[in-house]
Amino acid sequence: MEISIAALATLAYFIANGIDRCMGWQTFERPIVAGTLTGLFLGDIQTGILMGAALEAIFMGMSPIGGSIPSDPFPTAVICVAYTVATGSSMSVALGLSIPIGALMQTVKTLYSPVLAAMSSYWEKLAKSGDSKKFTRMSILQAWIGDRLPIFIVMFLSIAFGTKGLQNLMNLLPSWVMRGFTAGAGMMTAIGFAILVNMIWNKKIGIFLVFGFALVQYLKLSALPVAIIVGTIAMIYYLVMESVVAQKNSPANSISQKDSSSEKDEEDFF
Repeated sequence: MEISIAALATLAYFIANGIDRCMGWQTFERPIVAGTLTGLFLGDIQTGILMGAALEAIFMGMSPIGGSIPSDPFPTAVICVAYTVATGSSMSVALGLSIPIGALMQTVKTLYSPVLAAMSSYWEKLAKSGDSKKFTRMSILQAWIGDRLPIFIVMFLSIAFGTKGLQNLMNLLPSWVMRGFTAGAGMMTAIGFAILVNMIWNKKIGIFLVFGFALVQYLKLSALPVAIIVGTIAMIYYLVMESVVAQKNSPANSISQKDSSSEKDEEDFF
């Protein structure tokens, strides 16, 4: 059971990684997409969507600084969805473990980096040979398999042989620890939103956050209708502002501004 789930989850990671690497970043590596794809492969797309959305909320505010990513969200989403489907446990447990899992997978990727760097001489030699067809084939092979080979191995082994042991450990924990996982999962989601808001905050869009909070808190609306309402208002705002800018930059408006400017210069002269 666990081996088949591990194989399907690794296949989902393999496909998403290949599409992103070969077609230019198509956001298949984002948790909301990778989680959904993993859930689809495992026959539980609802869990994949919910887990992917929750993990996206946690990781969407994390940006690589100086090329360093503290926690890799891509394999984390696949492993967390696979763990939840394989064990049937609460999503909050997997969410609570998401940051340590992401840090571990990022460590594996970092340790593999010297191997990739050592291959630079091979790629230089291949490029100098002028064999474009072989270079293309090897680049695709490297993108699909070579760049993420350790991740494939660690992911498969952790899901195939680690989920049962982790589930047994969770069953031994007291109820207050499990409540702590649930609270921690909610806190991490809030922190993810806070990091993102801190990055994009300004007074023009801040009103949308306040308005959305009021809709949820006082009208008790769920996330979907709030997103539709606020998205509609944002689109109307964008179209109005686009119309104003287009009118301001129109040739007729430019001519009128030049005429008014020349009249003002004449008045100043006299």
